Amino acid sequence: MRTSDFFRMGFINLWRRKVRTILTALAMTVGVACIVVLISIGIGYDQTYKESIEEMGSLTKIDVMPPRESKGRVALLNEKAVQSFNQLEGVKAATPVLQVVPYLKNGKYVAPIKLYGIDMETAPSFQLIPLEGELPLKGTRLRPQIMLTDDVQDSFADPETWEEVENEKIKEFLDPMKSNIRMAFDYETLMGQYEEGEDGRAVQTGNNYKTEITGICSNQNNNYTTSGFIEYKILEEIMKDNQEYLPAPPEDSDTEDEELAKLQKYQMVWVKAKDINSAQDVINIIRAAGFETYSLNDMLESVKKQSKQIQGMLAAIGGVSLLVAGIGTANTMMMSINERTKEIGILKVLGSELTDILQMFLVESAIIGVIGGITGLLMSFGLQKLLPVLLSEMEVRSIIPPWLAIGAVVFAGLVAILSALVPAIKAMRISPQVAIRAE
Repeated sequence: MRTSDFFRMGFINLWRRKVRTILTALAMTVGVACIVVLISIGIGYDQTYKESIEEMGSLTKIDVMPPRESKGRVALLNEKAVQSFNQLEGVKAATPVLQVVPYLKNGKYVAPIKLYGIDMETAPSFQLIPLEGELPLKGTRLRPQIMLTDDVQDSFADPETWEEVENEKIKEFLDPMKSNIRMAFDYETLMGQYEEGEDGRAVQTGNNYKTEITGICSNQNNNYTTSGFIEYKILEEIMKDNQEYLPAPPEDSDTEDEELAKLQKYQMVWVKAKDINSAQDVINIIRAAGFETYSLNDMLESVKKQSKQIQGMLAAIGGVSLLVAGIGTANTMMMSINERTKEIGILKVLGSELTDILQMFLVESAIIGVIGGITGLLMSFGLQKLLPVLLSEMEVRSIIPPWLAIGAVVFAGLVAILSALVPAIKAMRISPQVAIRAE
């Protein structure tokens, strides 16, 4: 018989016993809906945690620090190391990083900021892209250029009360890109205080830099709150001129540690992976080289392990209901074979192949499975909309990706076919003489 004949006969035979067919398909519907909804809740849990981690920062950004151990052969974080990071497969960019906290003065208002010195050519790779203006690529030690985050304008405060400016009209005049901004690492220097010089004259304390703000970028969900970005080499030169105002290194370090610290040219390097999948591989390679690393991707890996366990548990619970539906399908097919024993005998006498008998019952079972799978999937989409309303306090989130939707229908069909396999083989082995005599 042709394949179309099997399906035509299958629909006819199932329709002849439509109540039993509907009940069996309904059991399969409930089983599929249970397993899809439970797995989708696990996927939603995984996605929710992933998004919450992404809000804390980029999952592809890796902070690399010198090793803590100072015994034996110690990895050095220097230019050669940065070049090696850039050559790693899966790495998009790498840059050394300096971080200090200077003061900015805008008119009479003052704001402390976190100033990062990086290779500004790599800034776009770290999503440090100007929302307005441009990158600071042309500054000098005496006239530095800085790109600020978009929350710095709101952080300027009156130095007498240290209360942030709330008047909207005043805020308009504090636009960093349109204002005369000065920067200093010492508050007294910024406020223009003087001291007696060697020649007996009054001289201004410290270094006060007239700063050009070239652009404004996003603070990336508060990951770079009230921050600025400047070319690494320029900040390095400025820091050398202001050593007395910068935090001193700890005094309890021994001579060996001090010598090693001098060889460690950089205290931190940012590495940007091309994507989340390659980030963990890059982290493992850098750690194997002896460096310390920090990345939100480590937290994500931990969440993934928990998520897989939860999804597996939920899938197992849903699988029980689908197993029950499979047993129901097997029972339905067994009853159908007992009722159609004479029909099977006639088909054999007329010359039907044994495989035709087998395929006939498997196709009927597959039809039940697919119908149950499709209706179960439709029920799952309905429950997906309903669950957040019913369980609003638990903040349940259900996500049904295409692979789960297609897989559920296919899996339901396979479960139905496997459930009907034993009854179908039994039908294939029935003796024609016995079958014809059956009432």
